[in-house]
Amino acid sequence: MTANFNAKTKDSRPRYTKEEYAIHKQEEKDQVYQTIDEMLDLISKDPDQLQAYLDTQARMDRYSTANALLIMKQCPEATQLKDYNDWAESKAQIKKGAKAISILEPVEYTRQNGTQGISYNVKKVFDVSQTTSRRMPAPTVVHDPTRIVAAMLDTSNVKYEIVENFSTPNTLAHYDNDKATLYVKEGVGMEYGVSLFQQLAREMSYAEIALNSDAFDRKDASMAAGCSTYMLCKKYGVDTRAISVGIPEKWDSMEHSEIRAELSKARQAMSNIHQNVYEELNRQRQDREQDISR
Repeated sequence: MTANFNAKTKDSRPRYTKEEYAIHKQEEKDQVYQTIDEMLDLISKDPDQLQAYLDTQARMDRYSTANALLIMKQCPEATQLKDYNDWAESKAQIKKGAKAISILEPVEYTRQNGTQGISYNVKKVFDVSQTTSRRMPAPTVVHDPTRIVAAMLDTSNVKYEIVENFSTPNTLAHYDNDKATLYVKEGVGMEYGVSLFQQLAREMSYAEIALNSDAFDRKDASMAAGCSTYMLCKKYGVDTRAISVGIPEKWDSMEHSEIRAELSKARQAMSNIHQNVYEELNRQRQDREQDISR
């Protein structure tokens, strides 16, 4: 970056002194954090807005909760984000009038005591829909639930056991944290594919939350598990109508940081399960391709 902040450029954007630039960047960051808090207020009071956030986070699963909230606010239908230079490298131009999307980018720095810390800068990105790129995102694929279920079990981060029956009717899967075991009903056929996926997604979400918590309480984890379940169904094209995600009353008295932490638990659970399944399905695809080429 040039040291001459007063130099005129063709785009006539305002130039700053170093001090003015620092103030401008801090104001920009403050505005981004304010937007995050405003979005948290919105989704913590309106179930439809909470669902809209989950739709965005499920689609943009590699982005943090904070960035998913920012994307939802600025470009809720976004599918593929890159900054100006990355789009240019892809031989794509930003469409005239397109407004950049502000997200947060982590940056490592060294503290005075020599330890490493993480700060966040505002990063400007554009969605593929704002560019001339011909590479459109792939359409949502509706997967075979039974195939995904098999991959979920094969890659589970906790052990699982098949049981003959559960004490409660219609239960197909249950996670027992005391035994760190996921139980699945035996003899469940393809006709139970959707229900099994939904229940397994929820119970595996509980398991992931437990694995990443110092203390686990199923009731306290129900909101995060429900959100994770909904997002997994969205990712794999499984019916979400039976997935109810309500707003807990306790959110009324929670700080923004606490609500973000709850949403981050859901995102992390969903992401862990999805990543394992994705890698397993990709491995299976490669095996099939090798078999065909032999």
